[in-house]
Amino acid sequence: MIKNIFFLLLIFNMVFGKEFKINEIKLAGLITDKNQEISGMDWFNDRLFLLPENPNGFLFSITRNEIHNILTNLYTRDYKPITPRETKFKTPDYINLIPGFDGFEAICFDNNNVYLSIEAKHNGLMNGYIVWGELNPSTFEITIPEQNLRKIETPIQIDNMSFESILYYQNQIIMLYEANGLNLRKTVDHKIFSITDQTLSNINSTNIEFRLTDVTDIDINNRFWCINYFWPGENELLLPGKDNFAHITKQNNTHKISKTVERIIEFEIKDNKIIPSNKKPIFLSLEEENSRNWEAVARFNSIGLLVATDKHPRMIFGFIPFN
Repeated sequence: MIKNIFFLLLIFNMVFGKEFKINEIKLAGLITDKNQEISGMDWFNDRLFLLPENPNGFLFSITRNEIHNILTNLYTRDYKPITPRETKFKTPDYINLIPGFDGFEAICFDNNNVYLSIEAKHNGLMNGYIVWGELNPSTFEITIPEQNLRKIETPIQIDNMSFESILYYQNQIIMLYEANGLNLRKTVDHKIFSITDQTLSNINSTNIEFRLTDVTDIDINNRFWCINYFWPGENELLLPGKDNFAHITKQNNTHKISKTVERIIEFEIKDNKIIPSNKKPIFLSLEEENSRNWEAVARFNSIGLLVATDKHPRMIFGFIPFN
């Protein structure tokens, strides 16, 4: 049955040419409140954790089975929206501990260990932080000790831009800076945080226009997907240069007539460098009136991607099948 459903999803998306329409998964409860501002998500075993930007003492979580059951009934509309579980999230008082604390940006797991990035703005300067702790596999409660905190300077200064994505890789956390366009950074690298001794190093990368806002986990081929988003209102902030994927963009229906960019790019780590893989980006079919600020992405088994917005234009949780 499930194979038939995903075949239908694929056919449905083909109607939109080379673009993919988001198959929205309806949610209920507090997570739909815009004030939660979902900013990242990642899997712990068979439970997907969704990270609110604002510190409120809990995270949201959804099981793999809940998502699977929704997708099997997506076209019949014969399902109840998922109400995510609220799991305890015990942290220090970062509002007072971190000068200019602005919120949580990303989350990733390594077994029971959890890592999060934080954005802050103090005295007009943007800063990033990484914090780390543990998840109790029985209760799913996450605890972050106060001493597990490391400040990470951003490579350049752009308002409201820091380390929007983090990735576990070979006993390290790669922290991807958000803005890496050619007119902003002549050379690009990303920070690496060593889990073993908390030291910092760099990994080389390449220019990618617009914003990078979240990543999936990495697969056995050292590949991962990353949200690449552009809202035209940030043109003067990001100063976009020549887009490496412009020739592909022109082949997509709604992207032909809009300056908004909503796509997901696959990257790979090769020869100690982060570069786009040989797969074409996944372009999302744009809405006519709204740019959707996609802030979270995660794999769903091997069949597609789950994505979520923060609060613009509303909280959206959806599925994109691979073709």
